Amino acid sequence: MTAQPSFASLASGHRTMLLAHRAMVRDLDRVARTAEGLAAAPDAERAEALRAYIEKLSQIIEHHHEGEDEFLWPSLRRLGADEAALTLMTTEHDELAKNLRHWHETARGLGADPSAAAELARLTHPLRDELARHAADEERELSGRLAPVLDEKVWKGFAAHMRKTAPSWTLKFMPAWLSSVAGPDERSGVPAPPVAALFKGWLEKRQRAAFGDDHRS
Repeated sequence: MTAQPSFASLASGHRTMLLAHRAMVRDLDRVARTAEGLAAAPDAERAEALRAYIEKLSQIIEHHHEGEDEFLWPSLRRLGADEAALTLMTTEHDELAKNLRHWHETARGLGADPSAAAELARLTHPLRDELARHAADEERELSGRLAPVLDEKVWKGFAAHMRKTAPSWTLKFMPAWLSSVAGPDERSGVPAPPVAALFKGWLEKRQRAAFGDDHRS
């Protein structure tokens, strides 16, 4: 098996993508645990905060995959990238999209439907595992079969596309969110570090409301 390149050796956009994958999986872990807690002990305020947070998390995951499908994979295909690797990525996205939509619709019932929390917990565990597997596959392909045509120019184009198409609220959410999962030697993967520092407390307040004490895990 080919060793994965070090974090520091990756293009800046690639570093940011790895942090995004990590943050998505971490948040799905926390959603699952919180939903289980709400199913056992209903809390209207926590349910509403969790529902609001999932609205943002769902948009982030969907936008991330849409950006890859609309810009990154077509760009690599034009450059002659490995077709089997690209097909794997788009196929996994299609499967995830269906499950994400069902999960998101279930979350919208929090606070109104007494059964929503238990159903959300039931759906989140396999969704978390599916997303983690996809992220691992994507990271392997980006450093493997897709690497020969994946250069800094492509990453910069992808980053520009993502900024252009992102909801405006993500401009303060994303830097702080990515920073929250970055290790000391991974800070170079966090875009706009001053913004991340400025909105750290703002993000933590919303995560504390949604996840309670679990927001630090």
